[in-house]
Amino acid sequence: MPEPPSIDDWAADGGLEDWPAAELEVLYAEAFALDKSPGHRRKIAQLERLRQARMALLDRLAAFTTEAPRPSDPVGGWFSMDLATRLDAAGFTTLGQLREEIALRGRWWRKIPAFGPTKAARLAEDLHALMGPSSIVRSAPAGSAGAATSHSWQDLAVLPSDAAETIGTWIRHRTQSPATARAYRREAERFVVWLRVERERDLVTTTADDCAAFIAFLAAVPRDWISRQRAVRASADWAPFAGQPSVTSQRFTLTVLESFFAWMTADSRVSRNAWLSVNRRLRDDPAAIPQEASRAFSVEAWAALVAHADGLAGPAGQRMQWLLCFVQATGLRSAELLGARCSDLYEQDDGTWLHVHGKGGKNRSVPVPLAALKATERYFRARGLELGAAHGRTPLLAGLTEPRLPGDNLTLAFDPPDDQIDPAALARAEHAARGGITYSTLQAVFRRFVVTALASSALTEAQRAHAARATAHWLRHTHATRAAEAAVPIDVLQANLGQADPRTTAIYYRAQQRRRRDAIERVFG
Repeated sequence: MPEPPSIDDWAADGGLEDWPAAELEVLYAEAFALDKSPGHRRKIAQLERLRQARMALLDRLAAFTTEAPRPSDPVGGWFSMDLATRLDAAGFTTLGQLREEIALRGRWWRKIPAFGPTKAARLAEDLHALMGPSSIVRSAPAGSAGAATSHSWQDLAVLPSDAAETIGTWIRHRTQSPATARAYRREAERFVVWLRVERERDLVTTTADDCAAFIAFLAAVPRDWISRQRAVRASADWAPFAGQPSVTSQRFTLTVLESFFAWMTADSRVSRNAWLSVNRRLRDDPAAIPQEASRAFSVEAWAALVAHADGLAGPAGQRMQWLLCFVQATGLRSAELLGARCSDLYEQDDGTWLHVHGKGGKNRSVPVPLAALKATERYFRARGLELGAAHGRTPLLAGLTEPRLPGDNLTLAFDPPDDQIDPAALARAEHAARGGITYSTLQAVFRRFVVTALASSALTEAQRAHAARATAHWLRHTHATRAAEAAVPIDVLQANLGQADPRTTAIYYRAQQRRRRDAIERVFG
């Protein structure tokens, strides 16, 4: 039997030089009887169908050699009737629209019925063969300084060394929590990118006109500045904004930037704070729901949640029953709840208290009502533990699986990894080993519970629609709302919530609104 040709020579003879190497290897093996397994034969059949489809496309292209495809051409003139119908239904009526969506990346195919990543990749290849590469790229917007110098978002994601050093120093000096550091870094770095692209400036040369222009920019962020998906920074899909920021987010951005420039001024990095020369007050969003009514469960919705939790069996049901009772009674933030341990509970003045290390690194004590304490004891017994006898670092809220360091073992110590010396990382590792869960897990579990509870409730559509937006943080707002409705003094609630400004706590007190409503009702009702 003669020696088979090399795969390169064979591909050249067959006009297959542009085929992917993996597919060529399979076809080559079939051609020269190198593999006869059933799985291999199925793969060959699949590739043959793909080859025939591509050849059919080339035949169609040959029929249109006198007229090149144009972006305005309907997709029905170039693709099969079935595919064209689905593309039309998804809003891709012309070749240009389809090419633009593909070029902007993201999960562009998600609106096409019965379409997944594999079919999408093939369609993109066919469109590329039909029209050539798109001129649309994830780059700085046309007409901007960045576009003029051919910078892509990937290039701009890497800050100049002086700006990166300034931002890093500011964050080290002025933040304590990782969450605050991330938020401050995002706002400062985004502003630096905007300065480079839109104003051809840096932090040192920023003027009041730049600040005013950025305020206007935030009110209507262009599409080119918004990521198509949750993209990693500096990836091809990344852009500075995840979406159009709300008025609340815009206010936060301006507050952070003013603080950043105040620090740079005090540190002699800039001569003056340009943000002090502009009006940073933004008008309210006319579509915004009043804050005091937007993020707390109504009495009816809360009753539906409790009833659904009481009907759940097993560890998941016992955990949710405790979660609803304990957080409504204490008003803890999610991070405070996740960090709470057995040793944080203590007795004082004939009652039980919880030591909380809260926002801003501040400590406070939160009273634990008897109902919440009894619920905690029941929850621990369901986990095979006694609340008063468990290891001090056992998390109050735990996962459903058996932890590596069970709470009933008082002698088994946490053995940290040899290469781990960061105290915060060590604390997180021990927390996980003792059964603790993460913030994302808490949010996901609670969201699933709310959706299921609402679906089986007798609430009205309006009540369901309001409660469907809930996150775990709504438990804290519900605690504050019920306390205010029961006339708990504002200073007591403020201390319980750990809020520095009484005006923040005052949003839960609607007595003045009720007096206004009742007065108007008496006259005109």
